[in-house]
Amino acid sequence: MTNRTSGPGRRIAHVAGAVALVLLAGCTSSTSPPEATTPPGTAATAAPTSPAPTVAAPAAAEILDRAKANAIRATSAAFTGRVEQGGVEMLVDFKGTSDGSASDITLTSGSAGTARVLSVGGAVYIQADAAFWKGQGVPSPFPAEKFVKVPAAAAQFSDEFSLNALVDEAFAAVTSAQLSDTVSSEVVNGVDTWVVTDARGAGEGALHVSKDRFEVVRFSGSSTSPGQLDFSSWNADLGITAPPSDQVVAPG
Repeated sequence: MTNRTSGPGRRIAHVAGAVALVLLAGCTSSTSPPEATTPPGTAATAAPTSPAPTVAAPAAAEILDRAKANAIRATSAAFTGRVEQGGVEMLVDFKGTSDGSASDITLTSGSAGTARVLSVGGAVYIQADAAFWKGQGVPSPFPAEKFVKVPAAAAQFSDEFSLNALVDEAFAAVTSAQLSDTVSSEVVNGVDTWVVTDARGAGEGALHVSKDRFEVVRFSGSSTSPGQLDFSSWNADLGITAPPSDQVVAPG
């Protein structure tokens, strides 16, 4: 690997590794469960039906512990969203395996440009626009539609891009002592979730966890570390493959 790509590679790796941690400096507002509606076919003048029995919410600490355990055991996952660092918003799109053997990450940060890092098959590929390469001091940017292969960095990238590494960093920033005792409900992306928040309020961070599987659905940041990440595809086959050979160029 040449100096031309080692700098950008390290920069992207460190940024991606910090994405989950940024949101969890603290632990969306929440809403109450939906009210029961009158069954179809019931006359408008009929007396309202009784609300469906409410399932008691688990304790906030239990929700956190079960979500963490499931995330650690997961083989793969995806998340999309935004984080803010130093007043600059960054958009992130991640999918990857727990061991880092395959990952596909795209980061966009305003004037800093967009970079996609694909790690698969023991090799790493970077695809970026001119703004990104310019920010890294590359005098002659690679074509934006091409991937630059950097196989020598594969071991380092696999460690930094693994789902396990991101999960470990994220949950290390949250303890049950930080959580409010109040647990609420909210439907997020079509998923019925339990919502636990920072003890200082939802504005200082929230965690949405699916009621049926106790999988993380959303992380929301704090007032000092704004942002939101929506999770999906836990334990799914993410279909990450190497780019076609005609889309790959060697570093110059």
